[in-house]
Amino acid sequence: MSAWRKAGLTYNNYLSIAAQTVRAALKNEAQTAQVLGRSKTEAKFVKYEGGNAVSEPEALKK
Repeated sequence: MSAWRKAGLTYNNYLSIAAQTVRAALKNEAQTAQVLGRSKTEAKFVKYEGGNAVSEPEALKK
């Protein structure tokens, strides 16, 4: 069994943690806004009824 599975993580969580660790380990000159911006995600949802969209895409909020 893999280490991330033994730790109780999903594969997506494991990849996210690994990516954050790599970005944090970069030298200062390599930590550009473009590289650091890759960790930000944007999710939207659309309400469907009867197979058709009944609303415009809305951003998920915390």
